[in-house]
Amino acid sequence: MNISIPFIKKIPFKTKIAEICSIALEKDISINESELLGDFIVSGEYKNLDINVDTYPFEHVIPFKVDLDKDIIIDTLSYDIEDFSYEIENDEVLCVSIILHVNAEKKLIDESIFIKDDTITDRLEILENIDETKDEITETNNVNIISGSNLKEDYITYHIHVVKLNETIETISKDYKIDKDKLLELNDINSVEIGDKIIIPDIDEE
Repeated sequence: MNISIPFIKKIPFKTKIAEICSIALEKDISINESELLGDFIVSGEYKNLDINVDTYPFEHVIPFKVDLDKDIIIDTLSYDIEDFSYEIENDEVLCVSIILHVNAEKKLIDESIFIKDDTITDRLEILENIDETKDEITETNNVNIISGSNLKEDYITYHIHVVKLNETIETISKDYKIDKDKLLELNDINSVEIGDKIIIPDIDEE
């Protein structure tokens, strides 16, 4: 999630605005799992007549809400004011423009699927067909199982592992307790990079 969100608010004054002498923007923000909630606080001083030396304080609270993406990591969420500007309209309205920048890392997708052993003929074919099989996938205890009358017995679980930072073939093969050479052969690769999808067979021993 990496977005810039504009907020525009027209603030009416009870008297005419001859000049904005000073202006400040503060924010008060709270976070829950699905929303970014808060207030923008616009305050400062203004003159109501060109010839007047006196200034008058003003303050206005602008509430806002931002819906957060469901697949973000909340701990990585950051936000800040990217831009703030204002102008006077018709001598009685202060129009403020605020741009809030929100950034957060997304969770890596890690899927496990049951596929019959003799269908694993080409690693690329499996990865390309994952999206096509999603409509047939039913979630059961966080494990995705392909349903269908053609699936009967003796299936191998092929775990689709997304390579993360600092992971190598050696560390992945150790974590999944699989021979490194078998892992290289099945995936037809020599090395891995962050974001690569690696097929890892998980055969239950009887």
